[in-house]
Amino acid sequence: MVAAAGAVVVGVVALVVWWPSGAGDELPPARARVYADFSACLLTGEQGLASPGAAPVWAGLQDASADTATKVSYLAAAGPATDANYLPYLNSLVQRRCDVIVTVGQPGTAVALEQAAAHPGIRFVAVGGSGNPAANVSPVGVSGHVREDVARAVREAAHASGH
Repeated sequence: MVAAAGAVVVGVVALVVWWPSGAGDELPPARARVYADFSACLLTGEQGLASPGAAPVWAGLQDASADTATKVSYLAAAGPATDANYLPYLNSLVQRRCDVIVTVGQPGTAVALEQAAAHPGIRFVAVGGSGNPAANVSPVGVSGHVREDVARAVREAAHASGH
């Protein structure tokens, strides 16, 4: 009985290994996407993309990515919503070499406006911020056009850098 079961197993394995694969079978098209060497990063509140105002900003980043092959990502700042807490998160996006850093709401936008002058090679997009922005800051007002305004700012930064 054991010998018969063993023979069946060997037969099935042999059948699977040596069965002619369909020479005419084609693989589905590759789904990999090639990105430009350019990135836009979103700094959100603790709730990530569910943070107030983050959804249309993220949609704008995705729109810009579709047009320019810009890599997009986001980072949620955990902990209290204070400038002191957000600063290390903004600095981590600087260290990741994000070409564009997008912030939405307070205190992320306040920290970005504060730090922008120290990082002239990075483009900042401050959604809903107020104050006197540095030359490398694109302020975006909170309106019904946030998605389009963010996408336009990222596209402009990508094209300005040659991407």
